[in-house]
Amino acid sequence: MRPILAILLSSLLIGGVYGYLSFSNSLRRPPITIEVTEADGNYTLEVERTFRCVADSILEEPSLSVQFGENSIYLREDEIPIEERILIGPIEGVEEGENEFLITATMDEFFENLGVVKVTVYRNDTPLVSKMFASESGLTSISGPIVFDSRKNESPSHQH
Repeated sequence: MRPILAILLSSLLIGGVYGYLSFSNSLRRPPITIEVTEADGNYTLEVERTFRCVADSILEEPSLSVQFGENSIYLREDEIPIEERILIGPIEGVEEGENEFLITATMDEFFENLGVVKVTVYRNDTPLVSKMFASESGLTSISGPIVFDSRKNESPSHQH
């Protein structure tokens, strides 16, 4: 009697697991395909600073870096004087919709004034969005994201 009961319980256990796996496999949905369309226009980025950018060898930070998505599109390890105009572009891979750049600028550790970085995104040489980042006390690095929507018009039209 015991062997028959053991075989019956084992069969029910294996049958239950098989039924559960069959049921869970029937509920799987096909993976979602995401279509990304590239935005129209020629995108460039301008970076203006109130300080000279210097790489930090201790923290291993570059003097200036710009990251777009997962790619580093601009990286400087040398000293960048204040007078030098930094214009990055044309930028490839700008998608239709919301995009984001991550800016990191490193100041000289002996710079005692307020450091400011102004970043402007241009589409076809027309400013699309501009953002300023200010230094914080005790930090030699200024960093932050600049988010823009490529679907928005360059400027609102005014009709009088």
